[in-house]
Amino acid sequence: MGVKSDGSYGVDSSLFYSFPVTVQSPAAGDAPHRPRIVAGLQLDSDTMAHIAQTTRRLRFELDQALAIDDLMPPLVFDDVTSAESMPAATHPTSTST
Repeated sequence: MGVKSDGSYGVDSSLFYSFPVTVQSPAAGDAPHRPRIVAGLQLDSDTMAHIAQTTRRLRFELDQALAIDDLMPPLVFDDVTSAESMPAATHPTSTST
């Protein structure tokens, strides 16, 4: 199941990754069912190498996405307080042509 990493198996904690998980029924008053990463599995060196390679690729892709986001100008909505104050051409319910 794809879940946010907690650093298990060497996967960067800023990534979502497909981990083996368990889901247990919550005790009374607890939060709803939440997946928990299975800890301590013995993985062979080929599997660990694959996880490391995939983690590097995902981290690279995340860094690229964040770099693009840094280049984008911030969206400013200060002058638009509601949909009614939007010009007709940009209002989502506008019928003007």
